[in-house]
Amino acid sequence: MKKLFKFIKITFFSILAIIILLFLYFIISNKVFIGSTSKENTDYLSQHRADIKDSIVATLFDNNFYRSDVFLLGEIHGYADNQKIDKELLFFLNKKLHVKYYIAEMDSNNANKLNTFLSNPAKDNALLKDVVSSIRKRIPQQSSLELYQKWADIYDYNQKLADTAKITVIGIDKSFTDDKSTISRDSAMLLNLENYIKKHHIEGEKLYGLFGFFHVLQKGKDVAKDPLATRLKNKGYKVSSFVSYTIDSDMYLPKNPQFPTPSNEKVNWVNADGPLMLVKGIGDLKELSQPNSISLFKLDAPHSPYLRSQNLITVKSRLFGENIVPVQTTYTTDYFQYVFLLRNSKALTKLN
Repeated sequence: MKKLFKFIKITFFSILAIIILLFLYFIISNKVFIGSTSKENTDYLSQHRADIKDSIVATLFDNNFYRSDVFLLGEIHGYADNQKIDKELLFFLNKKLHVKYYIAEMDSNNANKLNTFLSNPAKDNALLKDVVSSIRKRIPQQSSLELYQKWADIYDYNQKLADTAKITVIGIDKSFTDDKSTISRDSAMLLNLENYIKKHHIEGEKLYGLFGFFHVLQKGKDVAKDPLATRLKNKGYKVSSFVSYTIDSDMYLPKNPQFPTPSNEKVNWVNADGPLMLVKGIGDLKELSQPNSISLFKLDAPHSPYLRSQNLITVKSRLFGENIVPVQTTYTTDYFQYVFLLRNSKALTKLN
């Protein structure tokens, strides 16, 4: 009996030691991947950052930015503050450049409903709720109270614009009836956008839209799977891409059969500094930001270290999505030019 207890004791402590070693390896490997802060990077970023509070400020934008044809914001779905910056970017670009066409990660049917909502003389809350609920089929993590409130605010803003300046939504995503098509989703997005532009004769109009993170990257590794932004650039459009990363923030994760979801449908382990998502060099942005804030960083100013670095575009995902390993001869600003850092963002709220 003593030998049995001794064997059980040795086995227990051996398993415990292995678990501790694996945990330490996990923590250390995360820190090694992210890397330590760089004085060269933080010196540059400190001169090219802005705090975002109630609205977007123009201090980080130059003539090269304003000459863009398409402006894209890429998010990781589920964070409330992304809805805020999406709305404020739309308002900023509308006021500054008269951008009135919002390209959306939704199909044309939902976009048409949203346009009906925006153009109605009275706010049709039931119609808006129907649109937000329908979005749950394609992007469950985006269908939320905050999404509903964003479009309600855009309605109020739109009512004050002249008829020729009012915001119009262009839904360019594949519909579920098209899902059996062999054409890739991003290829379908480009085709749908080009068809809309031709049909409505809006060639030369500037465009803005919010999409999932991958879709706004301006470089791809496989032509057949190129992101929307890459395809737009290949067609001759000048594109400016923003991406959004989070620190110490909660993600809305609706109940689904693929991942274990807490009862409150919120998780805090998919931030840019781990544990299940890692962005190389994110510590430099964290160093220059404060808790409970939204910061914007410009990466493509002259002499930027990101013109010759792959920090912030090298991403390891341990659970959600795929790793992003940039092509050897490319650099961060080949993929995007601006980064929002969200600190302590709340999760989106389920719309009942």
